[in-house]
Amino acid sequence: MDWFPRASFTAVLLHGVIVTGLANFPVSDAAAQPQRIAGGDGAAAVTTAGPVVAYAAGSLREAMQALQTAYAAERLAARPPSGETPTSTTARPAVRFLFGPSGKLRERIEAGEEAHLFASASPVHTERLLASGKLRSSNAFASNSLCVLARPGVAINEGNVIATLLDVNLKLGTSTPGADPSGDYTWDMFRKIDAAQPGAYARLDAKALKLVGAEINAADTKAPYADLLVGRRADVFVTYCTNARAAQREVPGISFVRVPDAYDIATSYTIGIATSAPNEAREFLRYVLSQRAQKVLGELGFSPPPQRCEQVEPALSAAHAAWSGKAVPLIAGAGSESKSVASPSIRIATRHAVTLQPAGALRFRHRAQGGVVGSFGGNMQFTAGETGRVEVFVDRRAWIDVVRLADDVSLAPTRGDRWLGCAGVGKNLGFLLQAGERYELRLSEVDSAQAAVLLMPMADSGSTKPAK
Repeated sequence: MDWFPRASFTAVLLHGVIVTGLANFPVSDAAAQPQRIAGGDGAAAVTTAGPVVAYAAGSLREAMQALQTAYAAERLAARPPSGETPTSTTARPAVRFLFGPSGKLRERIEAGEEAHLFASASPVHTERLLASGKLRSSNAFASNSLCVLARPGVAINEGNVIATLLDVNLKLGTSTPGADPSGDYTWDMFRKIDAAQPGAYARLDAKALKLVGAEINAADTKAPYADLLVGRRADVFVTYCTNARAAQREVPGISFVRVPDAYDIATSYTIGIATSAPNEAREFLRYVLSQRAQKVLGELGFSPPPQRCEQVEPALSAAHAAWSGKAVPLIAGAGSESKSVASPSIRIATRHAVTLQPAGALRFRHRAQGGVVGSFGGNMQFTAGETGRVEVFVDRRAWIDVVRLADDVSLAPTRGDRWLGCAGVGKNLGFLLQAGERYELRLSEVDSAQAAVLLMPMADSGSTKPAK
């Protein structure tokens, strides 16, 4: 639930950046000069003054803070390739969060407030901003389920949960539909209950107390569910299961039960990036959409997003079809100092289930050279069938290089503003190739010995940038 109670919004503008009581990490107020840092794809990135501004659903408070901490730790642990001069990556990546009901946050962005990233508890809001040009992407990254919380003294279980919601003697707390996706999901659940028990919707709609989710309140720093139940403003409360777990940790006497599958509503969290967002926002977004982030989210009770894309824009339709197809097994090579030793061949426009080699066995110069515990990599060769851009899609973290074999030159990658995160893609980079040339795809710093890989020609290269 995007859990902000009805209250007025108070914020302070500091050098053009929204600073709220929810800001996570201190950032210098002085305007910083742009600097170059390791970009994560074999090139350098230009940073911009000021922090990344992220608006996020209230139900993502704990998750976003955990993701930011994990991302910062990953950046601090990153090492440049052997032989290169280390660059300054020790500064903690600065992200300023504003949490609140997704619908209300969307309205503020529509009104002109600057948010580099927007994480919503429903795709409705990111898709609307995408359609209006405020965002340039909208990708699912997590899902949740509905649970019913009960105050101490109210017995609730799977068998009586619907009867408990309908009990006229119990106060039912909810979020606010329209402003907050949790409220929307709750009313969708009421409709499902009504289909099984005619008349139930009218009863639930009439008794529901919309106690949270109507406004943004930057002063709040904790979820209100435990207080609302202990204070008996509600006897039972419909919210996300992640919120229910947190309330029970706060007050062990509170109980909760997941809504039965027959009445549960499929939820989807989506995140989008603004058209004017800096590189730092792009890097954090890519982390949120990665497999590493799924581990962090899973520990907090979130589930992965559905591995399907409800809508795929035309430029990605062929890539999505290839990614969704049957995977061809392939064992990657470890590389060789001799050009006469051929590496395994990878097919273009075909998804491969690639078995990688331990980093210590790799013989080509790579990101993880010097030994990174638990990392894997490998190389595969291919011939470009035509001149143009080929996108490399990988399902997890990877350092991606494409090398032209004729002169052993690593190509400069480009990044598109389009992802297939909804289909399980963790990272993608584009490379401009020449027809007839022989190339080698080199992966390193992969966190697993198995990876899904796709090389796909991309007809549309209009919205790309150098991977700085």
